[in-house]
Amino acid sequence: MLKICMIRTFLKLLFAGGLLYWLISSGKLDLSLIKKSFEGGPQWIIALFLIFAQAVIGTFRYKILLETKSSKPLPFLQILRLNYIGFFFSSVLPGAVTGDLIKLVYVKKIDHSFSKSFLVTITLLDRIIGLAGLLFLAGIFSLLNFREISLLSPKIIPIITLNLFLFCGTLLFIGILISPLKVQKKLLQIIIKIPFIGLKISQLVEQIFALRENRKDIINCLMLSCFAQFLGILAFWTISSPFYSGHLPFQYAFTFIPVGLISTAIPISPGGLGVGHVFFANLFSLVNIDNGASLFNLFFLCNFAHNLIGVLPYLMSGKNSLPE
Repeated sequence: MLKICMIRTFLKLLFAGGLLYWLISSGKLDLSLIKKSFEGGPQWIIALFLIFAQAVIGTFRYKILLETKSSKPLPFLQILRLNYIGFFFSSVLPGAVTGDLIKLVYVKKIDHSFSKSFLVTITLLDRIIGLAGLLFLAGIFSLLNFREISLLSPKIIPIITLNLFLFCGTLLFIGILISPLKVQKKLLQIIIKIPFIGLKISQLVEQIFALRENRKDIINCLMLSCFAQFLGILAFWTISSPFYSGHLPFQYAFTFIPVGLISTAIPISPGGLGVGHVFFANLFSLVNIDNGASLFNLFFLCNFAHNLIGVLPYLMSGKNSLPE
């Protein structure tokens, strides 16, 4: 099994490397921009601080969700340390969510009363709420700036339409999550009828619905998620905006950068390496900016440098937990 995983990881890295080679050879990825960004001002320091603030807020959100079933208050710094372990593995292994699987092993040690199913459910819900915050921002800014950005570039209309559709889906999901028990039971009865996978999905959804009594916590987590995602996009803007090949107002960035960030969660390459570069090259081209891959590369390296901090708490925690 280990050999198969290593082979898959190698093939994914090879695929990401192939994408990067194509981007560089075709002139879509300008590596000299890295040096220029270091020489251009304090953008890296500001962006790193914003990413760190985003991590702190995300830790508060995860702590709130864990404490819905915890037998005692959980230490914030310990959860922050485990989150950084997750960040580290998400950056060196394919997919932005990969680190969550490894983090679960360590979270279990904080409170032994946590069941494995609860930890998987809460970690999944944390990711969903994080995604909901991103989609919420994209939907709100797309709604507010629909006319202006459509005039700026008609090619981006499909992205705006997608944002609005996902925004409505996000509102529906949050509404169901905090809806009365009667409504949730009816939905579970529909889900369980899905062939082959209905029972498994209904069991997972039922555990998420069990948090209906913690409606206030869920709403607070959604608000924290929106703020954290705002800081993440602001970090992207801070480090990349001095090098835009065309004019793009700050608020317009919220209409397509979230779509690119979601693409980095696809478990193909570490941290969206290669895949994110291609996505952002195409997304920025929709608003007449032709160096999108190079712009994402700056954010990728900044985010990667931040996530590498997680190797320190991992080494301090000991490696015996990882085989679990």
